[in-house]
This record gives sequence, C-alpha cells and structure tokens, in this order.
Amino acid sequence: MDKLIKKNSLFNILYNIANLLFPLITSVYASRIILAEGIGKVAYAQNIASYFVTFSCLGLPTYGVREIAKVGEDKDKRNKLFTELILINGMFTTIATICFVFLVFCIPRFRNDIVLFMCCGIQVLMNFFQIDWLFRGIEKYKYITIRSIVVKGILLVSVLAFVRTKDDYVIYALCASLAVTLNYFFNVIQARKFVSFNFVKLELRKHFAPLVVLALSVFLSAAYSKVDITMLGSMNSNVATGLYSNAHKIIEIIITACTSISAVFLPRLSYYYSHDRKAFKELIYMGMKILAFITFPAAIGLFVMAPEIVELFYGNSFYDAIVTIRIFTLLIVVKSFGDLLCYQLVIATGNERRRLPAYFLAAVLNIIINACLIPRMAQNGAAIASVISELIVNSIQLYFMQKLLHLHYPVRDILQGVGSSLIMGGVVYFVCIAVIPWIYLRVALGLVIGIMTYILLNLAIKNEMAIKGLAIFKRRRGVGQ
Repeated sequence: MDKLIKKNSLFNILYNIANLLFPLITSVYASRIILAEGIGKVAYAQNIASYFVTFSCLGLPTYGVREIAKVGEDKDKRNKLFTELILINGMFTTIATICFVFLVFCIPRFRNDIVLFMCCGIQVLMNFFQIDWLFRGIEKYKYITIRSIVVKGILLVSVLAFVRTKDDYVIYALCASLAVTLNYFFNVIQARKFVSFNFVKLELRKHFAPLVVLALSVFLSAAYSKVDITMLGSMNSNVATGLYSNAHKIIEIIITACTSISAVFLPRLSYYYSHDRKAFKELIYMGMKILAFITFPAAIGLFVMAPEIVELFYGNSFYDAIVTIRIFTLLIVVKSFGDLLCYQLVIATGNERRRLPAYFLAAVLNIIINACLIPRMAQNGAAIASVISELIVNSIQLYFMQKLLHLHYPVRDILQGVGSSLIMGGVVYFVCIAVIPWIYLRVALGLVIGIMTYILLNLAIKNEMAIKGLAIFKRRRGVGQ
C-alpha cells in the first residue's frame, strides 16, 4: 500500500473506533441507568427512523464517494456534481421527513411515545446536510476523524450529565440525534473549502438510474439487517430488543475495527479498476491478507470471552446476551470479507445491479426465519436469522465477482489465521476460567495473553502480516533498518 492509503487507513481506524467506542461507552453507562427495557425502547425507535434515513440517502453515501473520486481534482466538475447530488438528496429527504412524521402520528404505538420517536426523527430531517461522501471521495479522512472524536466526546459528556434515571431514555435518544446533527454542522462549514454550488447546466437525470439501483440494494440490505430489531420490538419485548441491540453493538465495534484498514480502499479501487488492473488486484489481495490476519482471532477471542465482556460492559442484567454475542461472532469474518470482496468490488466495478438478487433473497429469507425463530428464541433467533442472511447475500455476490474478476485467494494466510486463532482461543479460555474474581483483571489478562500468544505463533510460522507488522514496529522504535 502507498503512503496515502496507509495514512487514510490509520485515520479511518481512529475514526471508526471513535464512531463506535464512544457510543459503546455511552451505552455501557446508559444500560446501567435506563436498563434493558429503556435501551430496547430507544433501539426500536432509532430502528424505525433508520428506514427513513436509508430512503432519504438514496444510495448517495456510496455513489457520492465513487463519483467524487472519479472527477479527481477538476473543481468545475466537482462543484457541478456536488450541486446535483445535494439537490437530489434534498428532494428525497423532504419526502422521507414528511412520511416519517405522518407515520408517527398515524400509528398508535408510535404516537403513544411520540416524543421519543420525534427525537430519533431528527436524524431524518438533518439528512439534508449529510455530505460525508464528499470528504470520503476526496480522501479527507483526517478531518472526518478529528470531527468524529470531538462530536462523540460531546455526546459522551451530554449523556453522563443528563441521563440520570431509568426514565431518561428519551434524553438518551435526543443526545444521540443531536450528535449526528453536530457532525453535519461541521461538515457544512468545512465543505466550503472544497466545493461551491454550480447551477449551470445541471444534469440530475443521469444520476437517477445508478442511484435507484443503489437505493434498492441499500433498502433491501436494510430490510435484512434492520428488520431483526423491528420484528423483535413488534413480536417480543423491549427487554429482548435491548439485549439484541447491545450484543450487536459489541459485534459492530469488532467488525468496524477489522474493516477499518480495507474500508478506505473504495476510492482507490474505483480509480485502479479504470486505469491499472494489476494494481487493482494487488490491492484486493493485500486486503484479504490483512483481514485473514485480524478477523479470525477477533471472532474466536470474542466467542471465548463473551461472558466476561457482557459482565464488564453491561452488568448481570444483560447476562442473556452472552449466547447472542456468540452467535454473532460469525459475522466478524463474514461481514469483514464481504465488505471488501462484495460491497467494495461491486461498487468499484460499477456492478451495483449484482447486489439486487442477493439482497432480495436475503431480505425474504430473513423475514421468514425471524418469524419462525423470534417467538421461540427471542433475541437469539433474530441473531441466527441475521447470520444466515449475511452468509447468503455475501455468497451470491462473491460468486458474481469471482466470475467477473477471477480473484486469487491467500489460502496460506487464511489457514494460518484460523489455526493460530484456535490455539489462542484455547489459551484464553483457560485464563478466563482461572479463579480470578476481579472482572477487570480477568479481561485484561485474557486480552494481553491472547494477543501475545497470537502474535508469537504467527511470527513462529512466518506469517507475512506478522513479520511486516514487526518490521514496522522496529522502524518506529528506531531498531535497525
């Protein structure tokens, strides 16, 4: 990887860690104050609002990155493109906001908790100013990272200051929505340095076809990734929804950490696919090696330490989330590789339509599986449905991408990652069952011993990523060249 990608990867790691770590800290605090029922109420309302946010975005977060990256440094083209996409975003955000308000007032369950739903609906309204795609397209990851850390810090302070009793779940939801709003406020100020409006000879129509395809795939993706909480909240209890939501937060943090390096590849893959196919495939291959090195130990380590993680973060009232987390650990591998080999490759190569059959099938099956399992298994049934859906959607897309690109896979790296992770998992298991009454010490020892075991094993078997990592560490420490 060149220096810019390494730099962007580092900033993207910091960005994603901040984007999930701060909300995790707030949820850890909130879980002990508003408890599982309060967390479930907020998660359900945010879930309903997220459908309208997805509709209002119309695929722009992905399409905008690719198109902004394509125009490069041509400011006239960038200004014209930015203006066109902002206008389209405004149209659909207006429709989404009206529909959301109408829905809240018409459905009795939503109307009975109208303040909570309106607080969560702020995110729908504020989508007018959602232009993260601009900064990703021009690869301004440093700005995105600094902004995110500042805003999430403000969110954390707000929650600690204002969420004091179990009845403050509405305040918790409001803080989360206002944090999103603050992100957009900084974006608008910063965007003036890179773009300006250009209303001359606008061509809105040419964007609709690819945006509609992306929007359909995003909506179908939302149908199978968000419907779990929707159906849990409707068919079961707020407690089950809260357990599922917090278990999912843990998994999303791990997945985000695993994909942070490869997540910055999209602008470069879009460019390489048009200009340098050799560099395109080399970047994919390197991404797979990185994922093989980090996803397997993350999944196995979390599976083993799930009881300790739940006790540490959420307390004994969330004990039933342990099994849910263990089911979810499969997603760490599936979604991490899927992000690179399916999502990014499909977008970079302009094959958005390939996503539609996969997402449609996954959405239908997810609803069916949820309907069958939630009444019997509650949050665990929803987790099983989510894992099966992800396997289906990524398997279908990978099949199409393999036929198109004839990808080569780092089999040796994958086997090394699996083997050394299993050994590490055994070591961590014995650490966790040791008689160590203090949970903080048990978790710390498990993490430190697990990481050291994994690294030493991979250095012993000469894993490429481990050796490169050691070389970088030595250079940074000034130990030999």
